[in-house]
Amino acid sequence: MQIGIATGAHCSQILAAVLRRTQVDAEIISPEGAHSGYDIVLAVNDEPVPPGNDVRRYVTQPTPEVSEWTVVAARHLLPMAVERGVATPIAVPMPVEFPGSDLPSRSGVLVLQSESQHQVIAKLQSAGIEVFLQDDHRVGIIVDAATSTSRVEPLRQAMAKEKVVTALSTNAAATDTIRHDTNGYLVNDLDEIISSVQQIVEDESERSRLGFEARRSVASANWSRVVRALLLEGRVGMPQLETFSHLPAITRWQQRLGHASQWSSSRYNEHGYFELEDQRLQIGQLGELRQWALSNVTAPRDQ
Repeated sequence: MQIGIATGAHCSQILAAVLRRTQVDAEIISPEGAHSGYDIVLAVNDEPVPPGNDVRRYVTQPTPEVSEWTVVAARHLLPMAVERGVATPIAVPMPVEFPGSDLPSRSGVLVLQSESQHQVIAKLQSAGIEVFLQDDHRVGIIVDAATSTSRVEPLRQAMAKEKVVTALSTNAAATDTIRHDTNGYLVNDLDEIISSVQQIVEDESERSRLGFEARRSVASANWSRVVRALLLEGRVGMPQLETFSHLPAITRWQQRLGHASQWSSSRYNEHGYFELEDQRLQIGQLGELRQWALSNVTAPRDQ
């Protein structure tokens, strides 16, 4: 298989991941000139590619206008890929570089660019918190004050450096990346951003804990997983219902419950039986597993 890789910020990492596969030849190509004869051309976001090839893209942000959203870097990008005509897009977390750990954790704050950036900086400074205008070794806390979707990459880069990220819960990129109070903070408004940053600044132990968990949570992502998804052939995938509806989850749950699912609308009668229309069931006569399954789908007995 001949694979071309579009020139761009991550082309070297993609090339290395492709060359680790067997029976594959790959090279980095420029968008100029006639580059034909490739089975597949891989690109990131809207990097230009030569025409006339099967192009597959890894999309990491919501802005690219191209149609080939083959693999995306976070779950919130999946509906956008479907809107662009990709029937079965795949989400694979974005890999980031892991520098050496810079401990102890620092208390300096960096506020990422957003519509509320200057307002948040002013509030933090008025609270006596040290704010830096660029990321360096003195920064241990990153604030993403975007009210709507921002970018995944800066958040994951900060987490890889054991920096604590605080973001708004309305930001889909943040909610895809952060678990509140586990590897960062998700808050409801700008005032909560200020109070959460104050808490992290004052508590070095909490800052270290969140930073450690943040680094660990992004450590499993790698470019081999991205390449494997990009090169996947004949994927059937999940229907749109599976991705965007809770109904398949209900179906799976009913399958797990098996016999018990039909009793979900039953009730205890006064003699201690389950009754469902003309059926009757004495739970004490059942095995432990079936008793447990029934207790999960039926209303509790009146006390």
